[in-house]
Amino acid sequence: MLMPIFFRGAGVGTYWHNNDARVLGFTPKSPGVSPGASRMMQHVARGSHTSPYLSFSRSFGIAWAYGVVGTSIATQQNPGYVYELDIPDPLPPGVTLLDPLQEVAKTLGNPPGGSYQHDGQQDFLLGVVDPLNHAARLTAAIRQPPGSSGTPRGATLTLELETLVRTLRDAEVLALGNIPAAWVVYRHDVW
Repeated sequence: MLMPIFFRGAGVGTYWHNNDARVLGFTPKSPGVSPGASRMMQHVARGSHTSPYLSFSRSFGIAWAYGVVGTSIATQQNPGYVYELDIPDPLPPGVTLLDPLQEVAKTLGNPPGGSYQHDGQQDFLLGVVDPLNHAARLTAAIRQPPGSSGTPRGATLTLELETLVRTLRDAEVLALGNIPAAWVVYRHDVW
């Protein structure tokens, strides 16, 4: 049985744009760093380079978006790439695929102390999903009950919430271990 096809975008000037994964395979930036929920959240939400994880997407469209934006915008003359991977099932020893949503959800507490709720408006998550186009939603003052005189502030965005939202936004799957070049079946030029 085969796993679904996975994708990874490589924008112009990024590491995987300059280093062909069809030849090298994919290796994490910091393979010796211990994996765990905290490190995973830093990887997904903050793009941490100190990570034992590799990110892949189930969505060609998401990988395309990462492929067209790098240190410069991709053009037909200087395209970005989307790598297409066919990962076998069962996985060989030394490679693990993880769903960050499930992994982070295991660490969340129950209400009232749950760390993924927010206190913003209904449209607050638009800012988390698309901070470039909806930054104002992240900084908009929260509504307070009538008669309150609290200090105006933006909604609370926890690392847990940001990780969960970005995982869903990017259809993200993480790999632990090296992905051999043989699993990279194609590299699409994108612009």
